[in-house]
Amino acid sequence: MSALKPMKMMLACIVLLPFCQAALATPISTSDVITNWTSDGSPVDGVVLGNWTTSSGNIVGTNNHAGSLTSDVSANSDFSFSVNSLARDNDTFGLVWGFQDLANHYRFSWAQDWGENGTGGAAHGLGGFKVIKEVGGISNLLFSSNTQYVQNQTYDLRVAGTVAGFTVQVENLSTSTLIFNESITDTTFASGSVGIHELYQGGGNVWSNFDLDTSTSVPEPSMVAIFASGMLLIGIRRRMSKPVPSVG
Repeated sequence: MSALKPMKMMLACIVLLPFCQAALATPISTSDVITNWTSDGSPVDGVVLGNWTTSSGNIVGTNNHAGSLTSDVSANSDFSFSVNSLARDNDTFGLVWGFQDLANHYRFSWAQDWGENGTGGAAHGLGGFKVIKEVGGISNLLFSSNTQYVQNQTYDLRVAGTVAGFTVQVENLSTSTLIFNESITDTTFASGSVGIHELYQGGGNVWSNFDLDTSTSVPEPSMVAIFASGMLLIGIRRRMSKPVPSVG
């Protein structure tokens, strides 16, 4: 191996690093979601009402919809999940993650009228945003806000794993306003499925732009440099140790 080859490898590692990071993003098609993800009851109270279906390339719920839709892959603690949702009714919708089953998972629920109380029940007049840890069918409130969503506006909903737990972000795409950016310390469910849920959302929200990264860790630039430097030194040593041809 010539000394030039490791140099080329080093330059390739550095130049391609941003592309490697971008490649971690994994958009999920609507057909994949509707075909391969699991449809189940609402994580709030187990109710099943209506169905998940597709419309104009998006996921929607039928009737006064109640239910969940969870991924066919399990995300470990190092993950990022996001989806856009157009709010079309005044009741509850949100995300689930670390999902083992309806009795064991994390979720957040966002409501105007019919919402969660944070301890396992739901009723009229309980609008607001809540992050729940469900363990053995018992709801544990991790975060709560009285802020409600606005109907007929589209929101970017996302959750990402951290070393100590997870972060939850919500942005109103219609107004380009960041509404929630909450970091929560809890590692009860280090892995599990991710998904969406609704509770009595008449006609269902319009869900689009599903994206799941199940491995968001990338080498630090310094580590790439160390690796490339090592490859360069190996090449130089091999070059220097190569026998010199005898003359004559």
